[in-house]
Amino acid sequence: MTVEGSLTNTVGFLLGKLGQQANGQFADRLAPLGLRPRHCAVLELLAGGPRAQLELAKAVGVTPSVVVDMLDELETLDAVRRVRDTADRRRQLIELTSTGLDLRHQTLSLARQNDEELLSAIDPTEVAALRQILGRIAAATGLVEK
Repeated sequence: MTVEGSLTNTVGFLLGKLGQQANGQFADRLAPLGLRPRHCAVLELLAGGPRAQLELAKAVGVTPSVVVDMLDELETLDAVRRVRDTADRRRQLIELTSTGLDLRHQTLSLARQNDEELLSAIDPTEVAALRQILGRIAAATGLVEK
């Protein structure tokens, strides 16, 4: 069988394997901060302003109970706080603290380091083209906004 006919040469397989490697390396970088990759999505979403727990769960793509666990972990790090919604006292909003904002900046720096390591085999022009192409694919599949 030729390499062209191999499962390991499909885009999905290669992206999956590279994603596993990148996620593992990113997790290693985050560990000293007490964070995991799944926390980064929450920090990023909250950077846009306070959100309800249920809204966060939907945006991250996890069950409400999982987002509660994630928020508990982030609250332990003083990265987020729960506050009552002034418009609906029955609802809690989650907001980023100054520590959370700092952690978000640190995670971005670590993600960039991860990218540099992962993309070190290609030149800057290829990196820019890859980012553009991956962005278009992600937008077309609904993973990110267009």
